Amino acid sequence: MLMILTVFLSNNEQILTEVPITPETTCRDVVEFCKEPGEGSCHLAEVWRGNERPIPFDHMMYEHLQKWGPRREEVKFFLRHEDSPTENSEQGGRQTQEQRTQRNVINVPGEKRTENGDSYLG
Repeated sequence: MLMILTVFLSNNEQILTEVPITPETTCRDVVEFCKEPGEGSCHLAEVWRGNERPIPFDHMMYEHLQKWGPRREEVKFFLRHEDSPTENSEQGGRQTQEQRTQRNVINVPGEKRTENGDSYLG
C-alpha cells in the first residue's frame, strides 16, 4: 500500500512536497527525500492543535500515520532545518538548552534593561 504525506518545507505553509510512504518508510527516509542535496541537519516535526513534536529518525511513518486515524487530516508535518532534539544525547540536549538560554540572555555590564516593567542595571 502507498500513502502520500504532505510535508511543509517552511513555516508559512506555502512551500510543500508530497512524499510517497510505504510500510517500510522511516522518518529518516522522509527527511532525506525533503531536504536539499548537501543540506545539513534537518528533522521532521508534526504539529497538532498547536503542539509540535519531533519525530525520531527510526520511526516507521506508515504505521505512525495509520495511528492518527481520522484525525490525520488535522496533523501537519514540517521539515525543520535544524538538529532534532530527540536525536541529541541527554547531555547534548542539556547543552542545547543552555545554549538557547545563553543566546536569549545577553549580559552587558552597565547596560540599563527593562524586565517585567522594572528598570535595572545589568
